[in-house]
Amino acid sequence: MLLASMTASLLFACSCSSSKIIDNGRIGYKIVRSASALPADITAAEQMAKYLNLMTGDKAEVINDDIPASEKEIVIGITNRDVPHINAIRDTLGGEGYAIVWEGNKVFITGNGENFGRGTLYGVFEFLRLMGCEFYASDTETVPTLENLTMKHVDKIEKPVFEYRDVYWSAVWDKEISTKLHRNGNLAGQLPHEWGGGVFYAGPHFVHSFSKLVPAEEYFDSHPEYFSEINGVRTARHLYSQLCMTNEDVFRISLGKVREWLAEKPDAKIVSVSQNDSFVIESYCTCPECKAIIEEEGSPMGPLLRFVNRIADSVKVDRPDVAVDLLAYQYSITPPSKTVPRDNVIVRYCTGGCNGHSIAECPNNAHAKEYIERWGQICDRIYIWDYTTNFAQYLCPFPNFNTLKDNINFFKDNGVKGVFEQGMYQGGVSGEFGELRAFVLARLLWDPSLDTDQLIDSFMKAYYGAGAPKVREYFDYMHRIIADSGRHFTLVQNCADIFDGLISDEDLGRIDALWEDAISATEGKEQLHTRAANLSWRFYKKMAKRGEWASEDSFKTEEDKFYKDCNELGVTKLSEGANIPWISM
Repeated sequence: MLLASMTASLLFACSCSSSKIIDNGRIGYKIVRSASALPADITAAEQMAKYLNLMTGDKAEVINDDIPASEKEIVIGITNRDVPHINAIRDTLGGEGYAIVWEGNKVFITGNGENFGRGTLYGVFEFLRLMGCEFYASDTETVPTLENLTMKHVDKIEKPVFEYRDVYWSAVWDKEISTKLHRNGNLAGQLPHEWGGGVFYAGPHFVHSFSKLVPAEEYFDSHPEYFSEINGVRTARHLYSQLCMTNEDVFRISLGKVREWLAEKPDAKIVSVSQNDSFVIESYCTCPECKAIIEEEGSPMGPLLRFVNRIADSVKVDRPDVAVDLLAYQYSITPPSKTVPRDNVIVRYCTGGCNGHSIAECPNNAHAKEYIERWGQICDRIYIWDYTTNFAQYLCPFPNFNTLKDNINFFKDNGVKGVFEQGMYQGGVSGEFGELRAFVLARLLWDPSLDTDQLIDSFMKAYYGAGAPKVREYFDYMHRIIADSGRHFTLVQNCADIFDGLISDEDLGRIDALWEDAISATEGKEQLHTRAANLSWRFYKKMAKRGEWASEDSFKTEEDKFYKDCNELGVTKLSEGANIPWISM
């Protein structure tokens, strides 16, 4: 019987009954799927069988629902085995929620049938977690070896807090780990249907789309009036200009392009009409018409939001299922005083400021806190673009784990519907706890109530093996010295400056010894993971010219050794705009 209480997105039911899933190493249950199963339901059944096989060494049997029923079954997705109350539960799940429901000795794992069966697939991985499995990275998971397993009949019904969850770290781009961690963002939208697909955008890109809507190379020479007027001069200079939001031809051309993109990707539910990235804040148009709206609205967002609202009104006529996405970024973060977003407009707010402290508590983040709260008062569908690494120095120690949960809960409390956590996204291994951070972020975006320390401990034990205690000691030290100092740091800051004066010579030697012990305690895959994590500490010493990097005579030798290790360990990027130099082995 379902209990009436609900905590966050969780609803539990329980009874005193239990069933033996594994008995003396034998799988006592058959896995049932529909004979006409959805693509992700098929994968869900295969994954259930795969992990039962790994846990026992026995072979799990997957059958279709056109085979007569037996007493003990794990029923996957929508089948003819459904009991009457299952459909009522499905109606509460939304497009991604799942239910794990016991009925006698049968357990039903199901979503509501939308998104190719994505909810059912999530449910299977949650059921495997209940059996003792965990999924950390594309090359790291824990699967217990079980002779016997008895499970209590505890129903679990869950749906995500956020409709859109993108961890933009290359560590979780692999289709399997992406789905196991319930990531459904833009790149996950390219997942095949059998892995549940994802939220994806029409058009060539999901952000900074002005340059694709009205390309400067096509229009500027003949129509400079389509582009920003800055200081009385029209310009389409790359990374210094936008579109004119009050020009009717710009609206007409943009709307035509949006309709073209939607026709090319009819399954897409979002299209971006968002400003170009820019090296300067004031890249927006200040022609007399645009300037008048800016003054009326008290924000350069005014002309942009009015333009996007018009696009959204036109799109809604033919595609009421589609939302139009714009950025609150750089010049457009301040909400306008009069115009509010249409109900089919997504405002994606881009954070910034201090990464060492949470948005809600740090005075350096006061504007972000204010603006997110104000957007929450006028917009029903806010997405967040959040920054979680040092883009100027990817290898720089970046002790921000203490902020992740607080920020995600701040977003939730202010009505945010989607979160995009940007990190090292350009491929290769992250040398600065990227795999750990991606895991923690993904788990928190699904369930913001989870304990961050427990997630970190669990990951480190699996990922670094016997080296985990020493790695954790280093990790805690770096977070503690920043917290104790009260120091702020940003997403583009020199590594040596962040820690200047905080690490004594004595501690420098002690941390060196921690890493030596951690690496020597490991072997195989765990040693490679530990060596890759150690690159971040070595990078700090390089930038600060300390330890083995202190002597100018040996600096180049140490640098070559460092880059060789990066090459060997698969770390490919120094920063968002620079590759690790290749050093011949």
